[in-house]
Amino acid sequence: MATEPDEEGVHWAGEVVRRSGHCTIRLIVFRDSGSGAARQSVLDVFHDPGVCGEGIGRFRIALDTPPTADLSKVQGLLKHGVAKEWWEMEEGRVTAQWRAVSVS
Repeated sequence: MATEPDEEGVHWAGEVVRRSGHCTIRLIVFRDSGSGAARQSVLDVFHDPGVCGEGIGRFRIALDTPPTADLSKVQGLLKHGVAKEWWEMEEGRVTAQWRAVSVS
């Protein structure tokens, strides 16, 4: 993404120069009332298939899913957690590759 400074020197995002192929998935963690330990355990689960992320305050997590991650495994884990009511999920930014795996 190209950035441009404003009159105070603060850089702002501009046009997309090249797409990264990464997907962003947002989670609301219900397990253990969204505690820090619960959020960390969720991040740990997604580490194995190649996903990293961060907790954003109580209950919330943003997962950064690179195109090299095992997308089928990631989607299976996401669906499992939703079915168990451990979390709710929302696809933020997804790719055609992500959508193709969803259909399979």
